[in-house]
Amino acid sequence: MSAQPDIPASLALVNYGHFTSMLVAGGRVRGLARHLERLDRDAWVVFGRGVDEGYVRQAIRSAVEGATGPLAVRVTVHAPGFDPRKPEADVEPEVVVTTSAPPAETGPLKVRTAGYQRDLPQVKHVGTFGLFYQRRLARRAGFDDVLFIGGDGQVSEGSTWNVCFLDEDGTLVVPTAPALPGIALGLIQSGVARTGAKVVARPVQVGELPGFRAAFATNALAPVRAISRVDEVEYKVDEDATARLARAYESTAGERV
Repeated sequence: MSAQPDIPASLALVNYGHFTSMLVAGGRVRGLARHLERLDRDAWVVFGRGVDEGYVRQAIRSAVEGATGPLAVRVTVHAPGFDPRKPEADVEPEVVVTTSAPPAETGPLKVRTAGYQRDLPQVKHVGTFGLFYQRRLARRAGFDDVLFIGGDGQVSEGSTWNVCFLDEDGTLVVPTAPALPGIALGLIQSGVARTGAKVVARPVQVGELPGFRAAFATNALAPVRAISRVDEVEYKVDEDATARLARAYESTAGERV
C-alpha cells in the first residue's frame, strides 16, 4: 500500500474505489475509529483486502501538517491496477488524502424528494454521478439539495448526508431504508441515547413526513443542519432541538490522528 500526494488519472478514468470524509481540527477527529473501520471494511468489500490503519493515520497526519484551522479531509482508496475488463483480478489498493476548507453554509436546508437509490448503499464509494445529478436538478428547481426515496416509498438518505427526524414527543427517528451508515449520525444517536432521550430506528414512509416536528441533515463535515422544507412540507426550525443534537454529537471527544 502507498499514499500518493497527487490525484492519479485512474480515479478520473475508472470509477471504482471508496472513501471517507472527516473534519480534522487541532489534529483530532470525532469518530476517527469509525472512519478507519469504514475504510478497512469497505476495502474488503470493494477490493477483497483491507487497509492498514497506521498507514492511513500517517497519511492524514502528513496531509494536515502545518494547518492552523479545521480542514475537510477526504481519504480515498483506489487501485491504479484495476482493469474494468478484468474486474475479478487481484489488485493492490492505494490511498490518496486530499484536503479542502470546511463547508461554509450552515443555514436550514430546503430539499425536494427524488426516487433514487445508490448502488451498494452501505459502502461510501466513488460512484457519485447519480446523486450529484439529482442534487443539480434539485438546485436548478430552487431547492438546496435532494432527499432520496426508495421504490417502496421509504425515505433513505440525502445526496451526501443522512437524515433524521424528531417526533412530536421528542423521539429521534432514524430511517432504516438502505443507506450509508453515517458516522456523524451514529455519534448523534449514541450521544442522544446517553442523555436518556428516546432513539428509534425504523422505516419511514414519505407519507409520514408531515407528521414530524423537525428534520435534520447530518454528515461528518456539517454534523447537524436543520431542514426547513421537504417538497411542500414545511418544518419550523427548532433551535433548541438543533443545539441538543449538536451537543449530542460533540459529547464524543475527538481522537488524535
